[in-house]
Amino acid sequence: MEEWDEVEVPDNVKEIFVDMKNTAELMVDLAYSAVLFREKEIAEEVLELEEYLDVLNYHLMVRSVLSARNLRDAERITSILQMAHSIDEISNAAADLAKMVLEEKLHPLVTEVILESEETIGKVVVSPESMLVGKTLDALDLSTNTGVWVVAIRRGKRWLFDPDEDTKVMPGDIIIGRGTRTALDYLKEIARGIIKVMPNE
Repeated sequence: MEEWDEVEVPDNVKEIFVDMKNTAELMVDLAYSAVLFREKEIAEEVLELEEYLDVLNYHLMVRSVLSARNLRDAERITSILQMAHSIDEISNAAADLAKMVLEEKLHPLVTEVILESEETIGKVVVSPESMLVGKTLDALDLSTNTGVWVVAIRRGKRWLFDPDEDTKVMPGDIIIGRGTRTALDYLKEIARGIIKVMPNE
């Protein structure tokens, strides 16, 4: 378990707030992935991220209070704290889903609801023949070119959660992505090597 109290936290309220939002979004995507694929490792990552978000929330509150110089500042800060509380509630809900995966207490209806959403989570296996191989996520720009956002990559027994733009796609990678069914099906054809060229090439 990572010691989140030793993690460097952004200095200002805005950066902490953005980090909280991004972390909560990642938690939701990973929680849905854990549910759909019954992946306990992903569920455990969600719970670790919840701890990190709690640390961010604490620092946000401290810095917000210290930055208030008058009543007007205090009123503005109140709205930030309310929004932060809402983000925290979203992260708690994602953590609850993760706990259900770990405790194996998921009802089939939960999976059905996620699958019936307009945007869903999919698994894409990269074949050695795919034009994705050897390219970075930045160069591929999958969100623009396919409509799929990469949430995580499984490489052998190792997970890459929230991979950055410099991450290279390798043969055999399993990409966990978020998008519409059409977008995910399109990426699967690229990953299999059926489609050889990206739309922007």
